[in-house]
Amino acid sequence: MTSPEPPGAEPSQVIAWAVPGIGEIGAGDDLAGIVGDALDAHAAAHPEHGLRDGDVLVVTSKVVSKAEGRIVEADDREEAITRETVRVVATRVHDGGVTRIVQNRQGVVGAAAGVDASNSPEGLVLLLPEDPDASARALLRAWRARFGVDLGVIVSDTLGRAWRIGQTDVAIGAAGVRVVDDLRGRADASGKPLAVTQPAVGDELAALGDLVKGKASGCPVAVVRGAGRFVVCGPAESAQEEFTTGRSLTRTGPTDMFRLGTDEALAEGYRRGLAAGLALAGRAEPRWSIVIPFKGGSAAKSRLAGAFGADRERIALAFLRDTVAAVGAVEAVERVLLVSGEPLLREALQPYDVEVVPDPGGGLNAAVAAGLAHAQSAAPEAFAAVLVGDLPALTGADLAAALDLAVRAARSGHPLGFVADRDGTGTTVVTVAPGATASTRFGTGSRASHAAAGFLELAVPDASSLRLDIDDVSALEDVLDRAGPLTRAELAAIAERGRR
Repeated sequence: MTSPEPPGAEPSQVIAWAVPGIGEIGAGDDLAGIVGDALDAHAAAHPEHGLRDGDVLVVTSKVVSKAEGRIVEADDREEAITRETVRVVATRVHDGGVTRIVQNRQGVVGAAAGVDASNSPEGLVLLLPEDPDASARALLRAWRARFGVDLGVIVSDTLGRAWRIGQTDVAIGAAGVRVVDDLRGRADASGKPLAVTQPAVGDELAALGDLVKGKASGCPVAVVRGAGRFVVCGPAESAQEEFTTGRSLTRTGPTDMFRLGTDEALAEGYRRGLAAGLALAGRAEPRWSIVIPFKGGSAAKSRLAGAFGADRERIALAFLRDTVAAVGAVEAVERVLLVSGEPLLREALQPYDVEVVPDPGGGLNAAVAAGLAHAQSAAPEAFAAVLVGDLPALTGADLAAALDLAVRAARSGHPLGFVADRDGTGTTVVTVAPGATASTRFGTGSRASHAAAGFLELAVPDASSLRLDIDDVSALEDVLDRAGPLTRAELAAIAERGRR
């Protein structure tokens, strides 16, 4: 048995062919067995097409759905679409009715939730497989056992693309194959680092399979040869590494930049604008959402490594807890959102009332953007502030005073504000009025960068605890007498362990 091509190997060519002789599939049919028989019959006539290690089988989702009995009664196709819909992305009224772009229960975003009335008896519609990845795994197990070779399986469906004419097949289910070639961190041909390059191999394989299957040929399965470097050897029961499922290709939630269609975005903008206008008009007490980005674990407070070693992780968490405690003491604060990739952060911050927003990666300003987007979507009428998470000396009174300054500034025409740190070069707080958008400039020289970007520097007293962020040991020593109880307790515990 030959081995699939090793990772990084360049194939000499990629070829694909359709598998004839499969016929109509009905509910309860043994799809793996029927396709296996067709593969054997085709290989008998064309020995060069006998399955080999590294081949990928692309299976149209329609035959998977039919075999799994995903044909349901629906006098009204729109009713079936509604049942399969998790979220409406966009709607468009036209002469033939209404087109809905939705996210369905499988995580796929497309027209009509994948509900298909073609090739189905009157009054019946075909739904997508309940779990396309599970379907792919079942087929892979059966075919690997039957043919004794390491294969990959793609379950494909046809989707349109935003801003592009026509449709193409994409991978909605996968097993035994990496559907993304993650090149981030490598160098290109000129030696420059690749930061975002992730070819969607699963979709490319699905599209190639569709080219040879055709839409009306009656050949729902294709074999792709030459992409063996993406085939993953080993058990098919579960994904053995990242990006080996069709679901991993979906990008929905906070990282989706195109969550809404035009009509839906206008409606949402109107809702937020009305809420923002009422808030800025002063008809209600200002409410605040506070966003705190936090980098924990081994990456926490690297400038404290020389003095504290691994203990800096506990110190960083103590800083954060004292900061959150001070924030929670401010009556105007309605919600606190922590942006972090730390998996146990919520438990570590009990009993504080916080929401954790996943860090999307890409640095501090990307984390801030994710937190602000979440805050403004959840409460468009609320003001928002971003605080650094290393303000262990922060007091609720100092924060409340700064937030009042930000509200007055917003109502005077300055929707964006900031507070500089004690050194006068950095930023510890950014404030955003309802309805405003902000692209923050945290980093080296952020005070000047925020001012240049149109943020108003708030007239916070020099002695305010809002300015006392902790960058290094010297800064920590300066605030020891003002630090919160959790920071003092953690430092005392570290000192006690050092004496033992």
